[in-house]
Amino acid sequence: MTVFRGGLRRINRLFAFFSGVALLVMMLLGAIDVIGSNMFNQPLPGAFEGTEALMVTSVFLALGLSQQRRAHINVEVIVGLMPRLFQRLSQVFSALLCALFFGLIAWFGWSIAIKSFMMGEFSSGLINFPIWPAKIALAFGATLMAVQCLWDVVVTIFGLEDTQPDHPRLGVE
Repeated sequence: MTVFRGGLRRINRLFAFFSGVALLVMMLLGAIDVIGSNMFNQPLPGAFEGTEALMVTSVFLALGLSQQRRAHINVEVIVGLMPRLFQRLSQVFSALLCALFFGLIAWFGWSIAIKSFMMGEFSSGLINFPIWPAKIALAFGATLMAVQCLWDVVVTIFGLEDTQPDHPRLGVE
């Protein structure tokens, strides 16, 4: 179990890093496009299409790490008043629903991504920009999220505690 937990943690971190790189490239594309448009009256060709693809990549590849760190919005008003058993049942139920939801996104995402890759799907514009990498990123990110949610179910049911913190203390708990 420790090997799986460590492997999942490393994979989530790696793809969150790729998400950050996509966000950085998206920011640079936007800045270059604005500077080129305003100062030189020459916008960056393909900036819009590239930003679209990178946005999907930056969001979906970071989902698993966000779930792992419990960084998603969580409303605990009612759950905090429940007995410990019902709190755990609520956690299991919500993680199973999340796994089902993202599992379905992953299932259909992989189906569409494979078709898009096989036909070499591109968006039409000044520059023909490939769409299939963003679809693969969506499918992979949804898969990581579903796996992380299933791992959360296992951790909650068996009472496994994370003995190793996922990230250094940031002063925010």
